[in-house]
Amino acid sequence: MPRRGVARALVASTVLSLLPAGPVAAHDGSPGPSAATAAVRQSPGEVRERVRREVSPAEARALGPERAEAHARTRLAVREEAGRPDTVRAARLASLTESQARANAGFRPALYGAFTEYFDSPDSGAHTALLPTGKVLLFSFEHTGAGRAFLWDPAKGTGAGSFEKVTPPRAAAPFFPTGHALLPSGGLVVRGAPGAHADGGPTLVFDPWTETWSRGPATSAVRRAPFPDGAGPLWGTRAPAVERFPARVHPPAAGGPSYAPSAGRPHDNTLLMPDGTLLTVSGAYDIHDYASGLLSPAPDPKYRQLELRDTKGGWRLGPVQRLPRGHRSNALVLPDGRVAITGDELQQTAHDADLGDGAHGTIEIYEPAYLHQGPRPVLDEVPAVPLAPGDRFRVRTSTPDRVRRAVLLAPAGAPDPAGAARRQVELRIERREGGLLTLQAPPTRAAAPSGHHLLFLLDGKGVPSVARWVRLA
Repeated sequence: MPRRGVARALVASTVLSLLPAGPVAAHDGSPGPSAATAAVRQSPGEVRERVRREVSPAEARALGPERAEAHARTRLAVREEAGRPDTVRAARLASLTESQARANAGFRPALYGAFTEYFDSPDSGAHTALLPTGKVLLFSFEHTGAGRAFLWDPAKGTGAGSFEKVTPPRAAAPFFPTGHALLPSGGLVVRGAPGAHADGGPTLVFDPWTETWSRGPATSAVRRAPFPDGAGPLWGTRAPAVERFPARVHPPAAGGPSYAPSAGRPHDNTLLMPDGTLLTVSGAYDIHDYASGLLSPAPDPKYRQLELRDTKGGWRLGPVQRLPRGHRSNALVLPDGRVAITGDELQQTAHDADLGDGAHGTIEIYEPAYLHQGPRPVLDEVPAVPLAPGDRFRVRTSTPDRVRRAVLLAPAGAPDPAGAARRQVELRIERREGGLLTLQAPPTRAAAPSGHHLLFLLDGKGVPSVARWVRLA
């Protein structure tokens, strides 16, 4: 947690609930949104005692007393919010749905893209990973070490039948995942909290082929770098100096986005897209603060608006997402080119119309503009064998005249919005023989690390095919 967030969490000792009893002051000094219902106020002493009882000694050892207290406050706030009537949360969601429709009416899908779906998920999506099977793993862990995980298969749609429960083994408490990364084999390794365990903390590994979890070696026995082969991200720095409304006032830098620490949009997700553009979604003023007060779910509208960076470096504002999502929010590019947005347990609870239905979260689907610009190229076949650096390989397409580019996109498999080895690599088209294209793999592992990557074919407008998976040796 940023130091500012810790300090603010500790001084907010007079209000424990998510919503204040009346209007709250926004961070720009203007009145914030009014609360839908009155919150129960408690004395500072009562609040401190509740927080003290909520913090476990192991949690304090792993995270430090300040962060442990902040986490405890969040858990208490989520539980208090869950105790509100369903009608209150349903009214909030309806309000956001209506405001989203009004805001997005003026955005042409062919220029800005469009939000097309919003549906329930059985998990809050604190962590997500796109697996080489095309399924999405959503998982969360409690401070006790208990976890829950589900596989979402986009090919099966968005209903309850598209999710499958894959509960991880109980980890040594506390198990706050401090990072996870896709392995060259396609598996996902999840690293636990190192500060509370003598051996550096536990790890868990998810096998996407068998769809099972196993216990991995202690953190002290594995490399801490989340990037296979030592390769790092193409660009990015650590919070809090990242993702700060670049579309509003800040031009792009030559090597990547340019952010201003004073603008205020941490906890967002910036994605590298198949066509080489950037997409920024979600974000907040601070941890569980959406510019209307700490632990208040009422958002400043700007934290719901997408930001789009074109291939020439220009930023512009885009459509508005349904929910504000900040701390522990996630977004990833699906193989069909759509974007799935999820996460932020506090917001999802505050806008859940039916807490008894077993759905702990929600997923929003955004279709980028390239999906509203006519027919797409088709990628029919790719090699089944791993590709070595510099290998020449052939792919088959039924639309050869439409193909102008071929790119590899690393799948999103880690929660760091400025890292996760997110990269897009152009591949040279060396030969065309009817429906067969000869491509060349990246020359080094530094350009594209070992493992599974999404291969897209694009037309002259940047419209991508549905991707197929290729594996780099």
